[in-house]
Amino acid sequence: MLADRYVKGVLTVIALALVAIAAHLWQGQLRPAAVDAQTLARYEVSIPKAWGKVVGFSNNNLLLESGDGLRIIDVEGKEPEYPKVKVQVRWK
Repeated sequence: MLADRYVKGVLTVIALALVAIAAHLWQGQLRPAAVDAQTLARYEVSIPKAWGKVVGFSNNNLLLESGDGLRIIDVEGKEPEYPKVKVQVRWK
């Protein structure tokens, strides 16, 4: 008998907590916090415009395309040694 009352009491507390959570969600009080995209930036690099336009980003590397070919730029690290050109492909 005592175990039965304990189980019913615990289940009642859980049910009340779920109802309270659902009521807060329904009222719109539990909204996700606004995320500022500027705070998510891991690297901030300055790349010369003459290097070309950005085509892609993968594995912390930028792929740039210019009139003379492609450049793969490594963005990990700090200035002045970064960004540095890892690979440059020139068209002939």
